[in-house]
Amino acid sequence: MDELQQVEEELASLRRQARELREQIGEGPTDPAEVAMLIANADQLDALAENMELRRQSLLNKR
Repeated sequence: MDELQQVEEELASLRRQARELREQIGEGPTDPAEVAMLIANADQLDALAENMELRRQSLLNKR
């Protein structure tokens, strides 16, 4: 598996995890601290996904 494929798979996984966390916010927790934690975790995953997207673009530009 080449690096680009690995990055794309990780990017998809991060985006899926962030989406799932945000879905949980509407479905369950009513405790403000838990909601804040879920939002913070989803935001962190989004930031990681942004970094992975930059890496993906860099790899594509090298081709």
